[in-house]
Amino acid sequence: MSKIKLPVTRYYGSKRKLVERIWNELERKELIFDSVLDIFGGTGLFSYYAKCKNKQVIYNDIFRFNSIIGQKLIQQSANELTLERARDMLHPIEGIIYQNVIAENFAGIYFTDEENVQIDTFVQNINFLENENLQASAYYLIFQSCIIKRPYNLFHRSNLNMRINYKNGNFGNKKTWERSFSELFERFINELNEFCFDNRENNISLNSSALECNAQADLLYIDPPYFTTGSNTTYHSKYHFLEGLAHYDEIEQNINLNKRNKEITINQSLEFESKATFLNDLQQLLLNHLNSNIVISYRNNGVPDIQEMAELLRNINNNFEVSVVDLGNYGYALNRNNINNNEVLIIAKNILL
Repeated sequence: MSKIKLPVTRYYGSKRKLVERIWNELERKELIFDSVLDIFGGTGLFSYYAKCKNKQVIYNDIFRFNSIIGQKLIQQSANELTLERARDMLHPIEGIIYQNVIAENFAGIYFTDEENVQIDTFVQNINFLENENLQASAYYLIFQSCIIKRPYNLFHRSNLNMRINYKNGNFGNKKTWERSFSELFERFINELNEFCFDNRENNISLNSSALECNAQADLLYIDPPYFTTGSNTTYHSKYHFLEGLAHYDEIEQNINLNKRNKEITINQSLEFESKATFLNDLQQLLLNHLNSNIVISYRNNGVPDIQEMAELLRNINNNFEVSVVDLGNYGYALNRNNINNNEVLIIAKNILL
């Protein structure tokens, strides 16, 4: 069987280079499943791989911007947006009065003044597209373009100056940062045309917190936030700007003016974002899915530790056969200083399935 080609993701913690190994372990453990619930969907790569394997896929993420990406790559089967139309959306429609939320509130923080105006215009023009396929494609273009133009691909720092003043060295991609939205759109339209496909299953994308998600599947895949013994930046802080774009009309009422980067607080949640309550949150989640196979992606240096989580699985359901699989060392693109840190799978095989 030919190797499955995956979209290039730019998110912190992406499993792009691990997902084949993860899937191989599920097959080696002989887990039986026709449907998958990817409850912390994030980049959507596990969901996309499962879709390629002809499983019914339920993608879920608490952030709307991620759920839109899931809608595009998992739920939908084609791209209807053309490059010409996408580029036209960077310009105002005659007779329409536009808001300038990004230009007025985020000058000098993430993007140049010209880029801020283009973001304002493009996001508002999405409302004039006539169907969800076109709208999801347009959001995909602006989300991916905004990410790739950012140092570290993140929004937790107001470091536009770093991008503008960067001269040389071994970090960053100045050429990519300075590509126009118009140029980048061609890249991502081609990406959508290549990766959107129909696996003839009823795949869906949900926008819910993990604990409030009522969907069920034969296999529950959990890729939760990771904590270490040091300080941790929340996933929300890393990507709040994109979540704001997905809720454009609510941005101005939800800006934290006490932070230099003016973090947008929409969908900020403590669920699975606190070391003190993580195990309790996990227990509640597992209790909602006792009839599924459970697979947790984790790190060997995470807090709580692997054994605590494995023991929780063993105690919560006598029908679980629990095993821990070390996938070896893996350095994320944005955090390579982790020579002794390994990627781990905690697998609970439901013997009743």
